[in-house]
Amino acid sequence: MHLHTKSKLFSIHKKMKILNDENKTVYEVESKAISIHDTTYIRDEHNRQVAVLTCKPISMHETHLIEMASGEQIEIKTELFHLMEDVIRIDALGWELHGDLLQHDYQLVDMNGQVIAATHHKWVSLHDTYDIEVADEGDMDRIISVYVTLEKIIRSREQRRMNHD
Repeated sequence: MHLHTKSKLFSIHKKMKILNDENKTVYEVESKAISIHDTTYIRDEHNRQVAVLTCKPISMHETHLIEMASGEQIEIKTELFHLMEDVIRIDALGWELHGDLLQHDYQLVDMNGQVIAATHHKWVSLHDTYDIEVADEGDMDRIISVYVTLEKIIRSREQRRMNHD
């Protein structure tokens, strides 16, 4: 399934929509303007909560927690020392992310190396737009939750880089 994102470049509440090919909203993502744990909510097209994402404010690694509506908890920790590409293991699911987070060009693969989803940045766009190709629609809620978490990691890194410069 092909999806794409649309987000407002300047928004206090950090809102994003994930749309299908017919431009119908499939998921809505909203973060609190001020939050110690950087809380983000994901809702489906029927306004049902799919997941709540939080970030540990103090951690040796960037540690994010996804709590699915079912109660399942998924922890994502980034590894510190990968020089050529980002590798992030999602042990709870047996998934890994491979690719270049800063370029928004990465793949989510299962333990057998099969691609579950791939993300690419659309460079010519009025909005901050990304394409998401999902191979396994049965795991869509998890895939979208992991995708949003990865985008939060990217934004956090970009913000730290800008503050450092």
